[in-house]
Amino acid sequence: MSKKKRSAPSNVQPAPPEAPPQPAAEEVKEPRFEAFARLVISVLMVFVMGLLSVCSLLHTTGMQIVPEGGDVDTSVMRIKEGLETVVYHNDNVLANLFMLCLCGLVCFLVMPYLKKLPLWAELVFLSAWTILLGAVWVNSSMVAPSEDSSMVTGAAMGFAKGDFSALEGRYFRNYSFQLGYVFFTEILIRIAGLFGTVERPLFIETLNAVFLAGTYAGLVLINHTVFKDQRVRHLTVFLLAFGAQPIIFCTFLYGILPGLCFAVWALYLEIVYFKKDKLWCGILSVLCIALAVLIKSNYSITLVAMVCIAFVKLFSRKKQLLRDGILLVAGVLLTVSLSPMVKYMYERRSGMDLEEQVPFISWFAMGLNEPTFPDTGPGWYRASSTVGNFETYGFDPDAAAAASRQNIRDRLAYFRENPQYANDFFARKFVSQWNETTYQSIWNNQVRRQYEDKGPIAAKICGDWQSGTERWMDLYAQLIFAGVFLGVAAALKNRDFLSMSVPLVILGGVMYHMLSEAKSQYAMPYFILMMGFAAYGICIAYDRIVPKLRQNKYLAKVFPEADCH
Repeated sequence: MSKKKRSAPSNVQPAPPEAPPQPAAEEVKEPRFEAFARLVISVLMVFVMGLLSVCSLLHTTGMQIVPEGGDVDTSVMRIKEGLETVVYHNDNVLANLFMLCLCGLVCFLVMPYLKKLPLWAELVFLSAWTILLGAVWVNSSMVAPSEDSSMVTGAAMGFAKGDFSALEGRYFRNYSFQLGYVFFTEILIRIAGLFGTVERPLFIETLNAVFLAGTYAGLVLINHTVFKDQRVRHLTVFLLAFGAQPIIFCTFLYGILPGLCFAVWALYLEIVYFKKDKLWCGILSVLCIALAVLIKSNYSITLVAMVCIAFVKLFSRKKQLLRDGILLVAGVLLTVSLSPMVKYMYERRSGMDLEEQVPFISWFAMGLNEPTFPDTGPGWYRASSTVGNFETYGFDPDAAAAASRQNIRDRLAYFRENPQYANDFFARKFVSQWNETTYQSIWNNQVRRQYEDKGPIAAKICGDWQSGTERWMDLYAQLIFAGVFLGVAAALKNRDFLSMSVPLVILGGVMYHMLSEAKSQYAMPYFILMMGFAAYGICIAYDRIVPKLRQNKYLAKVFPEADCH
């Protein structure tokens, strides 16, 4: 007799139909305007970084010391009489390609093992490592400020003691925007004075290492926030730990590194504000970018990039339109007003009228002309375009600005009539800045005054080990350039506008210095930003190349499968 199947109890309800699968976070549709902006930035950066990557494999640009002062050997003669000499070297392309592949292979090999440290441990390690290396270098190099850096640090030392004699000459009348960094440095000196007498600003060079560590931390946090693949963060820490140029650059007192620190944190806080809608991040972002521009006016480029980011995001944040708009306007107004306020404060404290400064347009006239010294790059320093022009017109800013505009029109007309010359001019200007892969870090430590003789480490790197150090910097830069190129190419499809925040700042720097005054040390901040972004491109290359390598049974042991996310 067969058993009957029991029927389900009548009070049991049938299972509800499965809900349709929700799209993953990665599949959220990107607003059209953000997608368009991301594509524009990506395409332009693909062109810029593709050109730079190819140039770096074919040629290397360097700074060469060529004394032209006869028997005179002073820091002023070194800086003014031809030592800022740009040289162009032809490279062995095959050797560069081999070393680039080798460096990329090293990154591939370490990537599976970089996931072991949590975020806080990575930040602590990278910060401690950077500060240690920077402090060791500063105390070995013993470089003292010279020329402009001497003027701003010397003025800060005097102002902290109530001595305003530095304002009596023409320097701070011509360049009153420098007073922002003077004010920042004066505050540091006054704080240090609470612990003892400050006789020389060597400690500020060590603080540069602290600000560099802060910059690195900001870049790591940006990648941690923007990229969902945390391998990018891990590899960012790895790459930043091996960059020699910024460490050696710590001895240069000109506001570049502290300003960059505040600019990077301003960018990070803006990203967090838009990602997580935290108002306090937006407010802090405004304060940080205002400080960055006050310390170094060139970070107005970062301000413009941040304004562009905010403008693009306005179209997809209609509910927060009023708040976003208020923050945007407040950021611009605060940033542009701080420098005049500091100038006014020093005028009140000193009882002097600092008058008007050299017109901003004059730096664009400089950037479109041949330099004062023929051995430097096109668009490099040309006193006749700025101070000379200002003096010629009796320090009348309107007349000087009109003369600069006329000079720019004349140069553009000449470029149109001589296209081959124009091509050569801008090509040499581009590579003299961005492919000079020391970014004048070693040069600055060779030509400036010394507090004391160099220690053994600095003496070797600025002497017997210079060629080897420069070769390392060049290979490292080639890896960074290639990584950024791959990253911006991948950004054509990554559907996240905020992932292009750092490349947008880099693009702004490239465009600005192609038109304005050129100098490879001005490219240092943007190279540091590239160091942070390159990890994304290398991770993209890892995902394309390593799975194919694993198909070989021997290489599969070298590249074990591991969850690196």
